[in-house]
Parts: sequence; C-alpha cells; structure tokens
Amino acid sequence: MNSINKLSINKKNTHWLKFLIGGIVFLLLLFILNLFVSPVRNSFLTLFSPIQKTFWAAGESSSGFFGSLLNSGSLAKENNNLKQTNQNLLAQIAVLQSIEQGNQAQSLVSASCQNSGFKLLMAGVTGLDDNDILSISKGSADGVAQDMPVINQQNVLVGKVSKVYKNFSKITLISNKNSVTNIKVQQSDLTLPEIDGVVRGNGGLTAHLDLIPINSSINPGDILVTSSLDKSFPKDLLVAQITEKIKNDQKPFQQAKINLFFDVKKADNLFVITNYKKPE
Repeated sequence: MNSINKLSINKKNTHWLKFLIGGIVFLLLLFILNLFVSPVRNSFLTLFSPIQKTFWAAGESSSGFFGSLLNSGSLAKENNNLKQTNQNLLAQIAVLQSIEQGNQAQSLVSASCQNSGFKLLMAGVTGLDDNDILSISKGSADGVAQDMPVINQQNVLVGKVSKVYKNFSKITLISNKNSVTNIKVQQSDLTLPEIDGVVRGNGGLTAHLDLIPINSSINPGDILVTSSLDKSFPKDLLVAQITEKIKNDQKPFQQAKINLFFDVKKADNLFVITNYKKPE
C-alpha cells in the first residue's frame, strides 16, 4: 500500500517537474526570440527596402504623371489664355503708342509749316518696293492727288505722289533713279550768291549732288534744301547733307556724295501737302 502511494506521489512530482521544465523552456524560447527579432526584422527590411523604394518611387511618379495628365489640359488652357491676354495688351499698347507718336508728329510738323500756310494730311507708311516707291495709307477718298509733295515731320522732302488709288497712294522718292530735284546749297554767309544744283536719285535709297558749277565752293557738311527753281516742291525743304565733293577741272560741273535726310526705316508717318500749287 505504501509502495503504491509513493509511486503515485512520484508521478505527480514528475508531471510538475515536466511542467516546470516546459515553462522554463517556453520562457527561454520567448527570451531568445525577443533577442533576435530586431536583427531578423532589420535583415528583412534591408533586403526588401530597395524593392520597396522602387515601387514607392514608381507609385509617386505615376501619381504625379497621372496628376499632371489630369491638370495638363487646364494648365495649357490657362497658359494659352494668359498668352492671348498678353498679346492683346501688347497690341493695345502698340496702337496707343502709334496714336501718340502720330499726334506728336502732327503737332511738330504743323508748328513748322504753320507760317507757310500748308495743309497737311498725315498718312501711314505701308510698304516700299525695289524702285524706291513708297506706299501710304491715304488715297483719293482722303483728298490725295497726283504730284502732291510729301514730307516728314522734320520738314524733310520725301518725294511726290505718283499714283493715286481710292484708299492708298504711291510716292516716288527723291532717291528713285528717275528723280531729279532742284536744290540750292544753304550757306551760312548770306552775302554769298546761292549755289544751285540738282539731286539725282541713284536708287537703293541713295542719291548724289550734280550740276554744281566748277568754280563754286562746296564742302562736306553743307546743307541742301529745295530751290525755288523746282516748281514741284515748296522751297527751303530739307533734302540732304554733303559728305564728299567730287571735282574734276576738266569738267564744267562738280558733283558730291550726299546723305539724304529722309530715312525710310524711321518713317512711321508722312505728310502730304494737299494745298500746294505750282508757281506759274
């Protein structure tokens, strides 16, 4: 009987011992796993982080791409609207500047021609052909007629009307090859006799001085103005300045190179003298 009781106690003690040992082993495993869980997690993240980064970057890129696609239409439309608005504003500024410049030109030339009694019609320059013929924006409907003189705002001779249409006209410049303009050399000493000559067009917006008597004294810097001998234009309009005289004692006349005062590149507005009448 005692032997049976002892055996029963020993079995119970063995179970408790196994349970205790199992608990200790379990706790030990938990402790070990706790020690290695961080390194394992680190290794895992280290191994897969490049892949994760790639997918994340791709996701961000695609998100931005699709976002830009969604917004590109509205942005492009907004950009076009801004450009159109800017162009409209620039066009309005250009028109206002042109009006202002035209008003200033009209004031200047009116003041300079007031004492001469000229009636002036302002016209815009619209074109130039290879034969030194200029187009202006006024025609017969505005009172322009053939042979009317044309000047700029500084009282510089430009040419004369050679052909008239209803809403525009053609101006033959004094640089045209067929143009011959009577001039006089303006001298500072009024006691000296006037020196008469002609300005002949060379084409290409240039001209030269011709038919100056061989014994007349002309010099670079001398100013040329229209002469009363030329009935096509009012007298004393500015024409050109001498740059170099060409003299040959074997010829009865001397010539000179000149710079015309009229500059086509700077011509925005010209003035037609509508009431000039040729002297009889």
